Amino acid sequence: MDLPKPDVVRCFFEQTIDPPLPGMELRWDADAVGAFERVWHLPDNVTIKSPAPQRFGVTIHRLGENSYRVRVLWNRLCLSWDALTRRQIMTSSLTLVLGSLGTDVWYLLEQPVEEEALQAA
Repeated sequence: MDLPKPDVVRCFFEQTIDPPLPGMELRWDADAVGAFERVWHLPDNVTIKSPAPQRFGVTIHRLGENSYRVRVLWNRLCLSWDALTRRQIMTSSLTLVLGSLGTDVWYLLEQPVEEEALQAA
């Protein structure tokens, strides 16, 4: 199920985590199908039962051919994964939220491998 496009009220950096995570305050149409309370499926079998997030942010850093470091701000919850695959990201609800914001998830996944990851290998 697709999500409606939210209004971006403001952008900010979540300072409670290090390094700070860029985030957005979102306003969803309360009557829009898809933004109401539901179960959101995140990587590693993490589920959240809530309406669409009002505070949301994500960073995706490519570490290798099919390995990504992902950090997510979901309302007041901050989550971090060090080695997700494309499949884990693409089958999660992150793609729904990012898609509603007009973000091409494939573009994020095809970014170059991070320099620090290359040096560590």
